Amino acid sequence: MGRLSTVHDDEVFSAVGARLAAEGAITLQTVVAETGVSVGSLYHRYGSREGLLALTWLDAVKAFQERFLAELESGHEDAGECAALATPRFCRSDRQRAIVLSCCRASEFFSPATPQDLQKEITRVNAAGAAAIRRYAKHTGHSLEACRLGLVAFPLGAVRLYLPARAVPEAIDDYVSAAFWSAMGNG
Repeated sequence: MGRLSTVHDDEVFSAVGARLAAEGAITLQTVVAETGVSVGSLYHRYGSREGLLALTWLDAVKAFQERFLAELESGHEDAGECAALATPRFCRSDRQRAIVLSCCRASEFFSPATPQDLQKEITRVNAAGAAAIRRYAKHTGHSLEACRLGLVAFPLGAVRLYLPARAVPEAIDDYVSAAFWSAMGNG
């Protein structure tokens, strides 16, 4: 019988996000110090530093997009507003993943050295989100620019005022809603 894995993705990904947000860089030695997981276990689980970074990003973006896309594609009259509100709500309910997405640049998580299969998955996930926003714009008759601002830019800008140092307050939701509707009124 093999040994049980002592690597817990959520702990490792959280450590990666926290260090990148705080210091702008990450080493495997930092992850070892934060999690107690050996370098060998990290390589065995993630293949490389680049694999670890890409998987950290994918874990966070998939968790967020599950909520965002469910709201955006719900067909409800207020689907866009609910999708915009997915950002601050995600930040409150899944803080560690939200830090990865809101406090770090995507370029910190992947590079030409990222394994090809992960590069393809990142491209697929990003394309799915972009396609959903294009469909929403077409369906509602709003400009793509207005949709990008109302659904992505304004909510992300709002939560970045708080993360990683503080929790995103519920009161921010009113501002995100107002910004969404303002963008839709102008687009």
